Amino acid sequence: MKQSRLLKCQKKMSIYTLIAILLLTGQVVIAQNTPKIDKIFEKKLQYGMISKGNNFPDFYPKNDSIDFLLFTLHEELPLQDFANKTGFSNEKVNTLTSFLENKGWIHKVNELYKPTVFVADLNAGQDLYRYAEPISDDISKEIKDCLPEIKKEFTRMDIAKKQSFDDWSFFILSNVLLDSWQIDSVENGYLKMTSRPSRHGKNYFYTIWEHDQSQQVEPFGIYGNQMMNIDNRLICVYGNNRFGYKLLDRSPIISKEDSEIFNAIAGIFLPKLLKVLDKHNAYSIGVYEKMGYHNEITFEEFFIWWYHFIYTQVTNMLSNESIIRIPQGGNFQYELEQ
Repeated sequence: MKQSRLLKCQKKMSIYTLIAILLLTGQVVIAQNTPKIDKIFEKKLQYGMISKGNNFPDFYPKNDSIDFLLFTLHEELPLQDFANKTGFSNEKVNTLTSFLENKGWIHKVNELYKPTVFVADLNAGQDLYRYAEPISDDISKEIKDCLPEIKKEFTRMDIAKKQSFDDWSFFILSNVLLDSWQIDSVENGYLKMTSRPSRHGKNYFYTIWEHDQSQQVEPFGIYGNQMMNIDNRLICVYGNNRFGYKLLDRSPIISKEDSEIFNAIAGIFLPKLLKVLDKHNAYSIGVYEKMGYHNEITFEEFFIWWYHFIYTQVTNMLSNESIIRIPQGGNFQYELEQ
């Protein structure tokens, strides 16, 4: 009986010794190494679109894990990995790729399916901000040079009678100069686009990007504008913390006359903005190629989403210099007179 226990003990020691040897020689693959396809499906994703009117997808990218399929293609992983992960048959996967190809969401490049919409994970987001710095610096300088003229225009407004420029600095210097009042001009003036990308008879830009939910802001902290028609009132929120935002009972109203002055302010700054973008055109194309997006989407699709990183970075730069005062909570609510 003692001999039996001794043999069991020796066997256990032999197993532990063998594992130790294999670990030291690198012959054991640790189970915690997660396959790439598993990492893709662990991502928390968000979706963005630039469009007007009824130009939008006629399908939902979460259906049948289409969003993760696009990430799979973006990462150049085999479609079989996607099939194995989802449990879809090869026939089902072929049906999905045919569907997306017909919708203009994927295309073949060198015999490989690639997304035509913008796909970005957290690492890409970090790179996009890092590469944006030279452009953002120049835009920030142009805004600071133009600031006296912008403030002078602000004094003409009805809202200036009740509130200061500082109260509106976030809205004016970010939304008016760079985003909602300017995005069409960036498309037309810099990208020379006459229409947005055509997909299944609709015209829109679309993005699917990873969201770090540990951050209490929207994906990559990007600022954006949301418009809602509530009881025949056009209520808008500009910021980067709009998820779950509770609308205020009252918000400042921008009259039609003040809207025209905002148009004038955007027009004053537009030539300066286009000058910076044109100056960095070769650099921007280089970033497009360096990050590998040239093998996937058009430069226009790439740049319009990268521009969101650029103007967000400019906004934060000016905030750090106390030129912009971002509201507590990260959102600015307003109403447009109709």
